[in-house]
Amino acid sequence: METNPNLSILEKFQDWTSRSTSLKLLIISFIVLILMIPRALTTDLINERQARLEEAENEVTGKWSRAQTVIGPYLALPYHNYREVQTNGEIKVIKELKTAYFLPDLLDVTGDLQAESLHRGIFDVVVYRGDLELKADFGSITLEKLDITTEQVLWDQATFLISVSDLRGIGENPDLKLNNEILISEPFTDAQANLKGLQFPASLDSLSKDFTFSGKLKLKGSKEFHIVPLGKTTSLKLTGNWPDPSFQGDFLPEERILNKDGFESTWKILHFNRPFGQEFINSLPNFQESAFGLSLKMPVDQYQQSIRTSKYAILIIILSFLALFLMETFTKRRIHPLQYTLVGFALVLYYTLLIALSEQLGFTLAYLIASLATVGLLAFYSKSLFSQLKTTGIFTGILSVFYIFIFVIIKQQDYALLIGSIGLFVTLAVTMFISRKIDWYK
Repeated sequence: METNPNLSILEKFQDWTSRSTSLKLLIISFIVLILMIPRALTTDLINERQARLEEAENEVTGKWSRAQTVIGPYLALPYHNYREVQTNGEIKVIKELKTAYFLPDLLDVTGDLQAESLHRGIFDVVVYRGDLELKADFGSITLEKLDITTEQVLWDQATFLISVSDLRGIGENPDLKLNNEILISEPFTDAQANLKGLQFPASLDSLSKDFTFSGKLKLKGSKEFHIVPLGKTTSLKLTGNWPDPSFQGDFLPEERILNKDGFESTWKILHFNRPFGQEFINSLPNFQESAFGLSLKMPVDQYQQSIRTSKYAILIIILSFLALFLMETFTKRRIHPLQYTLVGFALVLYYTLLIALSEQLGFTLAYLIASLATVGLLAFYSKSLFSQLKTTGIFTGILSVFYIFIFVIIKQQDYALLIGSIGLFVTLAVTMFISRKIDWYK
């Protein structure tokens, strides 16, 4: 690099700072670090909008009905327990009232979930109306396993119980029967087991130990539906109009059919597959840990995809600045650090535009519009930097490749590491190839 010997020291320093490659790279690196501040603010904005979505969901589900978990039916039998105690040398017999719980031998549940979207501002929340048919056979109430005799049981105070997570979801009186005899329902709360739902008082015949509890239950809920496999054999068949259910819990369906019109799924669970037995005294285990079912959430979460996209902001900025620097080197057109900064701000502002559009149009269309707008803006601005249409076209093409590359990574989540590694390797190889003849000392 040659300088004019007639220049003053200050002018020579200014000339050196404008031509020094090392200093230019240091300044560009500093600009990249500064741009991480608005990039972090963009991430905070995405988290804030996601929190607003969750707040809207809570408002809707709080008024409609929350996610539902159905536990039951199961049988509660009160009985008198006699035990001897010794006081002051005398032996007395104390009578205690206890409750024995029995789970059904066979539990068969068939349900149809009709989902719909409710709107809260710009947000959509999935809710459903469920029609359930229940059949539970209590074919063998084994009192002897709990060391209880028939005479101890208060058969006229028996109760069948169905736990429901949110009682507001019960929109109609349940149509449930015991051996074809209609039962009257009442609400109940079991604070010890953290259960609430419906109880059905029944007077049982001590001579008959074969009871069938059956009927229909209409239930409203939102986002998720689960049941607990209380039967020795539990069968569940669910159908619905939601095309993209997500199956959850300890058990996946044995059969499933998914299409644009809805879904159909079936489960069959044996008592060997769960961590509790069939009979209990006074207290119940944590049934919720064995719940299974499905989720009817929205199929696309634009905020999760926006967060993943924003994580590649540093990569886009570095690659764009690298392309700009190499083109500056080849074309001998000096680009001021302020111009690099403006380009960087355009690249960061892209993510705010993406979030705002995705809330209205969905992620894919928003990504396309935001990318076209940003690439178009930088293409127009680069025309003033390079003056030649060919150079401007090359820079525009490079930016387009970058955004297409990131979109492929976002959509192919399972292969993101492989695609990203190959893409970065190819980028490095191309950079090394086109810069191999540059004399960096000059």
